[in-house]
Amino acid sequence: MKSDVFYFTARTHFHGQSMSKFKGPLALRNLGIEQRIKNGDKVVIKTHFGALENIRYLRPSYIRFLCDFVKELGGIPSVAESCGWGVPESVSGTHTEYSGRATEEEYLNIALLHGFTEETMGAPILMLDGKVGTDIEIQKINGKIFKEVLVAGRLREFDYMIFASHFKGHGGSGFGGAIKNLGIGCVSKGGKVEAHTGKTFELNYEAPLSDYEDCIKVCPTGAMRKGKNGKIQRDENLCKHCYMCKSVCKNKVIDIGESTREEFITQMVDNAKGVIEYFGKNKIFYVNYAIDITYQCDCTGGSDIPFVPDIGVLASLDPVALDQATIDLVHKSSINPHSVLSDVDGIPTEGPYEWFSHTPRFNPESGGMDFSGKESKHWQLQLKLAEEIGLGTRDYNLIEVVIKKKEKN
Repeated sequence: MKSDVFYFTARTHFHGQSMSKFKGPLALRNLGIEQRIKNGDKVVIKTHFGALENIRYLRPSYIRFLCDFVKELGGIPSVAESCGWGVPESVSGTHTEYSGRATEEEYLNIALLHGFTEETMGAPILMLDGKVGTDIEIQKINGKIFKEVLVAGRLREFDYMIFASHFKGHGGSGFGGAIKNLGIGCVSKGGKVEAHTGKTFELNYEAPLSDYEDCIKVCPTGAMRKGKNGKIQRDENLCKHCYMCKSVCKNKVIDIGESTREEFITQMVDNAKGVIEYFGKNKIFYVNYAIDITYQCDCTGGSDIPFVPDIGVLASLDPVALDQATIDLVHKSSINPHSVLSDVDGIPTEGPYEWFSHTPRFNPESGGMDFSGKESKHWQLQLKLAEEIGLGTRDYNLIEVVIKKKEKN
């Protein structure tokens, strides 16, 4: 059975067609949200505040008008993200393109710089996995690889969830939309690590304690400590699998494994399954903002030129159908001649186009980005696995909603 996907073009001819004030809330109306949210219901709007040097994240006004709409329905909105992988820059002493998102304090400072505050949103701003990424709920699943997922724990506080996803490319998963917002954005700090590397967590218990000095200091729960034998000890009952110890350990005494690109995508989709099964399929509304579509994720400091024109707002109760429909509209779009795709060798000059097959992606062999344009279908793998595991269907009805100007009497 096909899933409905509602589509609002980015074209705007008068103020009543505003992408932020009208099309976002109207997208939710078409999903039947007015019949679901009741007075006093707590609604979390999950979005991305962007990395420090990134400028392609969703503008705060898109989220503010969703908050206002939730209030009109009697709901109580909050705006949320989750802690990023690693330790704060104040601990590492190193600034990278991923810096500034390791803890609630650090990430809320980035949110402030990017215009996301309680004042601008008219709602609280919070991290779904707590102050340091250790507030978790363990969800058992029957996944492709994972049997349990580290879901962001503060989801327990909410009745409904709205995903406001900036649709874009991604060097690892091929693209980032609703599925990635589930599988990376709604798991804990450690859940992000496990998506990328798997669930290996092995310590060298014979290594000198000096190799673990920083691990003991950074551990937020006291799970890492000096044992009676003078060696490292880890209390599994206290450990919240934040993996911050790995970020500061010396001489590689902690092994968290590594994953292929295919395994990463599979583990991300498994995470998404865990989030849906924990929170409840019928309590989630998905909105993709297909604007500023670059080949890079919002989690990086890079903000390259979008490789296709803005498309618009899409919404569905099915994250797989929503991402598939957004991909299809991207592939029907003309290339931006000033973008990275214009520099790619062998880029198609005649349709049908599959731009996501040629965007730059991470090369595990070199450890850097591959700009050769060599065809890759990893974006398809994300959709295929999500459908197979039961997140939704790739078959959809695209319903374009046109906002017409009211005639004056």
